[in-house]
Amino acid sequence: MKKVLFILAVSVLCLQIDGFSQKTRVGVAAGITSANMYGEIGGEKIQDDSKTGITFGMILDAPLGKSKISFQPGLHYVQKGRSLVKTNSQKDWIALRYAELQANFLFNTGGEKGNFFIGGGPAVALDFPSARISKTLVRDPDEPDYWLKAETNINFGKESNSDFKGLDYGANLVTGYRLKNGFSLAVNYTIGIRNLVPVENGSDEIRNHCFGIRLGYLVNNK
Repeated sequence: MKKVLFILAVSVLCLQIDGFSQKTRVGVAAGITSANMYGEIGGEKIQDDSKTGITFGMILDAPLGKSKISFQPGLHYVQKGRSLVKTNSQKDWIALRYAELQANFLFNTGGEKGNFFIGGGPAVALDFPSARISKTLVRDPDEPDYWLKAETNINFGKESNSDFKGLDYGANLVTGYRLKNGFSLAVNYTIGIRNLVPVENGSDEIRNHCFGIRLGYLVNNK
């Protein structure tokens, strides 16, 4: 139910922005992510490898008056998490899935063929079904090698038996270049602020960090 309410609230926000200005543009964006989790558990720093994923979603771009500033909210499906083990015969990783609202304020430069933009804003992410995934290489002399896959569901909550807190929030930084025809290439970095340890104890903390590269397109481009 909370996921439905979250998406409905974002949809209402987007509809209101769409009617805010005749120059408001709607579009889509998709790309890849490189995510990791930072902090320390039991006095030891988390030093795992980053995990590659995908992202896609909808964006709006609403100019604020006659200035070079625009408000660009976006609702994205984002894959985060981290790699735990990565060898030739074993791969383990935490695959976190979120619906993330990024509310960016952008400064846009002028240009005949396009413009650079840079900015940032808050980000709020709601958890989707996630899992801890393991792949083990099985070698059988009578058959070709194959990977044996196992999944364990991630439990979100604030109880002692939970893996992580569900709702995440942080700050997003973004920069890129947009052509006059509406196509754009952007890079962003989302810094998690919320401590995702379900029951905070002493110095225990863990936070999401995520780098993304997105190709976007705004329709009805003015």
